[in-house]
Amino acid sequence: MFVFNFKLNIKKMLIISGIIIIVIALAFEISNMIKSNPNNIDYTLNENNFTETLQTVHENIDENIGKTIKLSGFVFRLPDFKSNYFVCGRNMMLEDDEKVVGFLCTYNGDLELADAEWVEITGTIIKGYYTTDMPVIEVTSINKITAPSNTFVKTPDFLTN
Repeated sequence: MFVFNFKLNIKKMLIISGIIIIVIALAFEISNMIKSNPNNIDYTLNENNFTETLQTVHENIDENIGKTIKLSGFVFRLPDFKSNYFVCGRNMMLEDDEKVVGFLCTYNGDLELADAEWVEITGTIIKGYYTTDMPVIEVTSINKITAPSNTFVKTPDFLTN
């Protein structure tokens, strides 16, 4: 028969308990961050932040290369676009005139996209070129969607002043 004689050190037990509580709290916080951003999307655009995010990414192309972005809009093409290029755009009112604003996208998938068709895309920002260097979304996921009830995005403050 073995007898173990040990002494409880309350101070050490409190320190270990504190460390365990901190680790559990950190794990819980990290779990919440992952749940709030399940696909690690850096930018999720909506009608309220669309134009500001568009401007931020265009003004800081190099800092945004490799970031992920998710947005919805309609397919818009210009006659001189490459066959795999389109703009995922939204309407914006500027001085009583309707404008299309959006991100140039490159897509090499199987899904056929018609002009003016609404899509939700997720992709990675790369540096591309169309008349000048600009951010281009390399589409990794695309789904056809129904147009939202409001197809317009907020006009940025710097254009309304």
